[in-house]
Amino acid sequence: MRASEKILGAAERLFAERGFEVSLREIAAAAGQRNNSAVQYHFGDKTGLVDALYEYRMAPLNARRQELIAELRGSGREADLPSLVEAFLGPLAEHVLANRGESWYLRFTSRYVLSGGYRLWPFSKEHYPGMTELLPLLFARVPGLTEERLRVMFLHMVAVLADIEQRFAEPGFDDARAEAAAADLRRTCLAVLTAP
Repeated sequence: MRASEKILGAAERLFAERGFEVSLREIAAAAGQRNNSAVQYHFGDKTGLVDALYEYRMAPLNARRQELIAELRGSGREADLPSLVEAFLGPLAEHVLANRGESWYLRFTSRYVLSGGYRLWPFSKEHYPGMTELLPLLFARVPGLTEERLRVMFLHMVAVLADIEQRFAEPGFDDARAEAAAADLRRTCLAVLTAP
């Protein structure tokens, strides 16, 4: 594993555990870097590190979302609301379930969203082309859908997936329970979108 990837992994974990007051020196040490300036060398500053962390995680998640959207369009299901919800949250849920507590990404994202630092809405950065492709399909499918309603759904989704990610550390929280929690999340996200 390259030094930059070790730094990203350490930053993700420390930000998730302790918040954004963690120093770059602490991140470098947690990543096994003897040079205290390793983070600055690779990422510049904390903002650059956070942006790089999103890019690192979002690139494969975005590719998966675009794949799901292409499947919907190819099968004529781009107006099927459960399928659109799956395209929205499926890549993140798959990430959590596949990494079984080894990733801290959703816990990091949850803390970042609540810190006020995250530019949550609209999804306009280069990290989110799949989301910017998906949103018009959701707005077309759900008349009267507001950005605030989508924001509520996104916040709920991130919090629940962060909880699932955390619960993998609990004895007895196995794949079946995690998958059941993710399935319930899909149903609640659908309910948020369709509630009067």
